[in-house]
Amino acid sequence: MVHSEFPLERLAQLASNPFQIGFARQVMRMLDPSDLIAYEAAQDGLLMRAQNEEALARPVALLRDLYGDDLVLLPPQVRYMSLGNRPYEPIMLLRVRIAPRHREAVLGELAERDVQLLEEHERPSVCVLRAEAPLRKLLGYGEALAKLTDGTGLHWIWLDRYIPMSDPPGGQAAEDKQAPSCGD
Repeated sequence: MVHSEFPLERLAQLASNPFQIGFARQVMRMLDPSDLIAYEAAQDGLLMRAQNEEALARPVALLRDLYGDDLVLLPPQVRYMSLGNRPYEPIMLLRVRIAPRHREAVLGELAERDVQLLEEHERPSVCVLRAEAPLRKLLGYGEALAKLTDGTGLHWIWLDRYIPMSDPPGGQAAEDKQAPSCGD
């Protein structure tokens, strides 16, 4: 399945198991179904496809509790789509809610990531930012925000659209060979 609504994927493996697909099938029976994540038993292990990194947090925590040091988690990868020979990348919307005292640090972090700020609202007790960026620039943002705000900042990231890329993706990329569509 393509699952174009899930622009992020992560592979889980069991170091002691030579049959990763068996491990994946076993784990899939333990994981709760969700609209935010899809699971697939693959030859390489359990493939988790999700709307964002936060959707991966609960199943990853469960797997760590169950398997401890025997669990191998590959880093999250952005899923790029292809239409013909042209790659498309996921563009995410970001909403951040922070105390005004953290505003400058958070804006600095967003600028370093080349995130496009769309809207900013500041009141005496709260600052709300709306932005958009390619998913590849937002990986790890939740951890960064927690550090900048002493764990008090809140954020939401969700898929907005896919856009054509001028250069093919590199690095942490997972590519689907089908065009993005609303029905996948």
